[in-house]
Amino acid sequence: MKRYIITFAAIAVLAILSLTQAQAQPAGPWDSSHPFVVRDGQTLSLDFYFPGHWQQSNTLRPCMIFVYGGGFVDNNQRAGFYTRFCRAMADNGYVTVASDYRLGLKDFHGGSIFKMMEPVKNSISMATEDLFAAVDYIIRNAETLRIDPDRIVICGSSAGAIAALQANYELSNRTPMTAAIPDDFRFAGVISFSGGVYSTKGACKYTVHDPAPTFFLHGDADRLVPYNKIQLFRTAMFGSKPIAAGFKDAGYPYCFKSFTNHSHEVAGFQMEQFDAVMWFLEHYVDDGAKWQIDMEVVNLDHKIGKVYANPQQAYSSGF
Repeated sequence: MKRYIITFAAIAVLAILSLTQAQAQPAGPWDSSHPFVVRDGQTLSLDFYFPGHWQQSNTLRPCMIFVYGGGFVDNNQRAGFYTRFCRAMADNGYVTVASDYRLGLKDFHGGSIFKMMEPVKNSISMATEDLFAAVDYIIRNAETLRIDPDRIVICGSSAGAIAALQANYELSNRTPMTAAIPDDFRFAGVISFSGGVYSTKGACKYTVHDPAPTFFLHGDADRLVPYNKIQLFRTAMFGSKPIAAGFKDAGYPYCFKSFTNHSHEVAGFQMEQFDAVMWFLEHYVDDGAKWQIDMEVVNLDHKIGKVYANPQQAYSSGF
């Protein structure tokens, strides 16, 4: 039981956050910021990064919605190691949108596994619901934004990766939180840097339609977001390894890049793995590849990452 308590505490300490500014004027590497929803009295905003000559072209662009990490506790939407990735994606032709969300664990002070389960579940649900609100906003404004709604990719780091994988799971099962999303909408792709899926139904299955092609990147020694699976009765947190195995068994396209002897620092590998991200987008999103690929990365120059005691330590380090 002690092991479960420690591990669920780690889950609670995960991933991405948002900002509450609604100004439209740029104040950094992003080009503009716009509110997209008000929930629980909080105005959530999207930071837009546009490709060069975007306004002078009638060509519809692919879009990446990026969800930041921060343990559902801290706001890292504009952290430098994330804004660099968003700017790089825009420079490579993607309208890139950094999405804000509510921080469900911000005021949570810990406790037993039984006290933690509900706050963790609610935090994941809140972040995923807010991600769907961002998707809805982008779909409704796709023409103005010159975005191709058939090429919307979601990408996340840590808690943001959980939200991204959870959104893929919820959409494929058409759960109530997807009610505002058109029935024929599908994500063009999903990229997860150290993410997972939370389920209260035991198995992680996709029952209504196939999930989007997914790129999983995860360290096999991750102690914050499980690489494997944590399960207590029918409640489970599925990490990249079992989700990818499920994709393989069901015939869904995926690429699983496993980093041997790496911990949660993989959640911050956006720029280190930028070429791999572009490769995935080119082949799985643009070319429609149906490949199932399992990769193992052994990097002797990289020692196992530090297991941080709290999200502030993990994210302030910039991985």
